[in-house]
Amino acid sequence: MLDLTDIFTNFPMLETERCILRAIRPDDIQDIFEFMSDDSVTQYLPWDTASTLDDATNQIQRYVTGIENQTILTWGIINKSNHKLIGICLMFNFSLPHFRAEIGYALGSTWWRQGFMLEVTSKVLNYAFNDLGFHSLEAHITPENIGSQRLLERHGFVQEGYFRENYYEKNLDEFTDTAVYSLLKSTWSKHT
Repeated sequence: MLDLTDIFTNFPMLETERCILRAIRPDDIQDIFEFMSDDSVTQYLPWDTASTLDDATNQIQRYVTGIENQTILTWGIINKSNHKLIGICLMFNFSLPHFRAEIGYALGSTWWRQGFMLEVTSKVLNYAFNDLGFHSLEAHITPENIGSQRLLERHGFVQEGYFRENYYEKNLDEFTDTAVYSLLKSTWSKHT
């Protein structure tokens, strides 16, 4: 069974060519609010679009609590060029006896289609497989989220399942489908 206790105690800072990945802090509130208040960013995410700074504060508290409870590793994505937090990347739903976890991400729309999320997720996937020892990772996406689908497929993820109307989308007041993608460490090793 994987033991991540030390990782939660000594939160890992990661670095890519253009970004620093670090723990979310309370002083990130304005940057978190900026991308969380954008409907195009939150459209496919499991939280409401932020309308106040309190919404961003609550989201930050969920990230901090996730680390304290050892249930979620959330990295803030800091753009090196302007030191601005432009998104998040997280690992959660840990199944440590099975060496498996889920990955998620969100990026401010200003930074879309510039390769930032490919760069960040590459680093996180490499860290998860080669440093933490995970055997497989999964991602759950809304099937209409073509950008996320393409990102996952570029990394070698394959669709494992499709669940019809399994998620209640409060903002839409309707049930939506979920596509489940998975990546094995052996596939990642060949893909990189």
